[in-house]
Amino acid sequence: MRKIISAFLLAAACGFSQPAVQVASYFFQNNFNAQRPSAEAITPVDPAGTSRFITDTVFGQSRTVYDIRDSPSPRSAQGGLTFAAGNRIARDTYSIEMVFAIQNANGWRRIFDCNNRRLSEGLYLDPSGFLNYYSGASSTGNDRLAVGTYYHVVVVKRPREIYLYLNGALVASATGVSIGEIDPVYNAGNILNFLLDDSESVEWAPARIALFRLYSGNLTAAQVREIWASPFTSTVGLPPPGFRSSGIVNSASYASANAISPGGFFSIFGTDLADATGDWGQSFVNNSAPRRLNNVRVLVNDRESFVVFTSPGQVNALAPDNLPDGPVTVVVENGNLRSTVVSSTSRIVNPAVFRFDAQNNRFLAATANDGTAYIAPPNLFGTNGSLNGLAVRPARPGEFIVLYATGLGPTNPAVPAGQIPPARNGGHPLTNNSEIRLTLNGQTTSVRPAYAGLSAFPGLIQIVFQVPDIASGEYETAIIVGGQTSPSATFLPIAR
Repeated sequence: MRKIISAFLLAAACGFSQPAVQVASYFFQNNFNAQRPSAEAITPVDPAGTSRFITDTVFGQSRTVYDIRDSPSPRSAQGGLTFAAGNRIARDTYSIEMVFAIQNANGWRRIFDCNNRRLSEGLYLDPSGFLNYYSGASSTGNDRLAVGTYYHVVVVKRPREIYLYLNGALVASATGVSIGEIDPVYNAGNILNFLLDDSESVEWAPARIALFRLYSGNLTAAQVREIWASPFTSTVGLPPPGFRSSGIVNSASYASANAISPGGFFSIFGTDLADATGDWGQSFVNNSAPRRLNNVRVLVNDRESFVVFTSPGQVNALAPDNLPDGPVTVVVENGNLRSTVVSSTSRIVNPAVFRFDAQNNRFLAATANDGTAYIAPPNLFGTNGSLNGLAVRPARPGEFIVLYATGLGPTNPAVPAGQIPPARNGGHPLTNNSEIRLTLNGQTTSVRPAYAGLSAFPGLIQIVFQVPDIASGEYETAIIVGGQTSPSATFLPIAR
């Protein structure tokens, strides 16, 4: 008990500090969108309509910045930025990072305000060119800011404390009962304002801003130095991609057992896997799929996969060739952030058939071989028997249909993973083509495919077969190849 009390007193004496977590980041690259989709856009204030995006040199780099222009008169014409932090930060514990250049410094100039422009408290550039958190914290000495020069400024707010950093160095600090706190009376919505004044325009100045980040919790001095070393690529406060072995699944069956096959599709479900949502449709180069998509890479046994789709919670990929049977490692890289190494399993032959999403993935994804219809119950998609101009109907006895699969093994001739298969008479059949068969309702009937091999799409296997002459119904369908059977509970509707 004494140890607990002592620890509590020590924490109180040193001040409580909460780790910084980045909750919003903006680079002003011709828009006001956040770098990560978890945050909304920052809001420009530009009643005069004169602010604009321009190209400028920032810390030796050519970058797009937001140029807040004109000397406003009256106050209503001020330009700047505002952000509704809401419950993203505590009122007395947060950190703010900015890269900006003040364009006019005659007198006091407001940089940051945490009380919705209703109080004078906030971060200023004072008449002598020093940072000043009014009132109480002021930089001195050689820390004067020059007009038209970009600076990296960080404000760290802890309970009863405030710290000011300029270009990575602590230049001022102060303590006070409510210094820097967001007042619940004056600012119920935790509104943050930047480069906007609360008085009759006298403490406003044009400025250019290249970066703004908001953190819940407190950046440490070491973290501020780390950010200053590379502010536009910093990952301080960002969570790395996170997922578990159970989140690595076969993209067709969603099974985690033997989720990965050489040249086959697999999916990863987790958190913070990507900042952007999109697929590889426009990212092929020289008929090869991308190994990096939306700044995301997926490594299997330290070898790059081909990235099919990215989103914060899901990434789909095509595994590289020549993976062994047995344990493999998987890593996701989101920009400069890297996940831990996660274990999975690979099997060279691990058949799985893609399914339509509707009705809990019950029905196989199939089409008529002539391309005129989706093979499914007519109302599977709620479209009364048609979809995208094609019919939606059950298979007919005697016709040829196509199933789509992954994990059925290599082809002859071989096509490297991620490559669009070149046109070839006879296609690219599986090397074990003679071993493949389909079963409907177990051993009700067994079908040899007319073709089983690569489609015209990287990694996607198509199986063409003739529907047997059997009664109408929904038939549980499985692919058997190399002694392995695709997962159960997937059905093919047939109607005479």
